[in-house]
Amino acid sequence: MLVVSAVYLQAQGGGQRGQRADPKEVAKKTTDTWQEEFGLSDDQHKKVYDILIKASEERNKTMAALRSGGQPDRTEIQKAFAELTAKTDESLKKVFTKTQWPMYEKWKKDNPPQQRGRRGGN
Repeated sequence: MLVVSAVYLQAQGGGQRGQRADPKEVAKKTTDTWQEEFGLSDDQHKKVYDILIKASEERNKTMAALRSGGQPDRTEIQKAFAELTAKTDESLKKVFTKTQWPMYEKWKKDNPPQQRGRRGGN
């Protein structure tokens, strides 16, 4: 019975726990959500998607650099990610209109980082 359960869970994707989502899929899903919620144009959609991909690549490089020196301190990680978030927001602000920017800021408050992955957002 245990073997059957394990095979069933594996077939249902249960064996994929802990794997990170594909950054391109996450960026697309987030950008699609924002397009619907904030009314992004197709041009804005592409620019935002590109910004999110670049941010993901920078996060990965930053984490790799922090880990290269051993186990990084939590404070170090938080500081580095806060800087990356600020840089990403700076780029997004140049793409969003004056009407869309407050919508984005509200979205961020309503969707803290630890919940975004659960809902399919960034």
